[in-house]
Amino acid sequence: MVQVAAKCRRIFWAISLLLLQAEYSGVRSAAFAANDSSSSKPTPDPSPGPNRPRLSPSAGNWVNVTSNLAGMASECGNMTYVSANPNGDLVIAGVAQRGLWGSTDGGMSWHKLGSGGGSAAITNRPGSIIYDPVRSDVFWESGIYNSNGVYRTDNDGSTFRALGSIRHNDSVSVDFTDPNRRTLLAGGHEQKQTVYHSQDGGNTWKNVGANLPAGTAFSSFPLVINSTTFFAGCSPSWGGGTGGIYQSNDAGATWISASAQGGGAQPLIASDGSIYWSSGDGAMVRGIGQGSHWTWSQTVASGTLINVHPIELPDGRIVSLSFQHIMISSDHGSNWQPFGPQLPFAPVGVTYSDVDKSFYVWQFDCGDKVLPNAIMKLWLR
Repeated sequence: MVQVAAKCRRIFWAISLLLLQAEYSGVRSAAFAANDSSSSKPTPDPSPGPNRPRLSPSAGNWVNVTSNLAGMASECGNMTYVSANPNGDLVIAGVAQRGLWGSTDGGMSWHKLGSGGGSAAITNRPGSIIYDPVRSDVFWESGIYNSNGVYRTDNDGSTFRALGSIRHNDSVSVDFTDPNRRTLLAGGHEQKQTVYHSQDGGNTWKNVGANLPAGTAFSSFPLVINSTTFFAGCSPSWGGGTGGIYQSNDAGATWISASAQGGGAQPLIASDGSIYWSSGDGAMVRGIGQGSHWTWSQTVASGTLINVHPIELPDGRIVSLSFQHIMISSDHGSNWQPFGPQLPFAPVGVTYSDVDKSFYVWQFDCGDKVLPNAIMKLWLR
């Protein structure tokens, strides 16, 4: 009877995954891209390329796709970040000291990014990757320790260049309302009143976080709305201080409290223009507005979710994590339903590849090499 019950559960999850896949359509829209007259772009081909395995060896179950990254020499925080490029068939894994690694076969193998001639070497612990919604070959990386804090590529990761001389940055945000991408923000890692602002694409930076109110918490997660309106997500973490979301309407010269909750991780700007921002206590807030006018409301009670960067599915649903499952909301974050089998471990975050029709979660420890099961994947087909 136990074996029959287990088999039934596997069949149930496989059917659920297929039903979810069938609901997906379209391509994920980028926030505020409508403000950019050049924002239209061709829909990526969702079909797997030749000789690229896309079928799960264990339908409805988590599968280890750490592959050739397993055991790679690293440091504390080894597998720090995984991100799926919404513009194409590329999943990126960030390994402390070893840079960015890309997979175009759904995690079956990983190749070194930044291998082109003249590329800057990324040795930080990657913490965020931001993709240009118009140019599919452009993205920005931020990270902490070891090297520069912010990098940019203009050729899909073949080469990178460091932006300025700032270091130790948890996240980076880019003004996509400006076709020239001149305004950037970068948050300091475990640093209070530290939000770096660039008006020249990252060549030079100024700490406008120094103008945040005294006593605010770590200002790790800033967000650019346009060249003058910024948000700063402040997370108390172990450092204490007043958390929440702070807003500036004068390019960081002054800041006011916008929400007492949120600000705990990198935020999501959804395709409808609203902002989803998690809190360290497991709550989430949603911001609605445009320009300098925003209203914030709590969408879910404390303890419902864990404090990770939320993501958006191609059909507009929002995804986060609980301690046990992937969580999905179809009503702007008010209600959340568990999806799929139990998580294989306590993950750092979640990402979704539309080309690959898969969720990815990852973990790290404080050892000196990548864990053998650092990246796990849940196929939807």
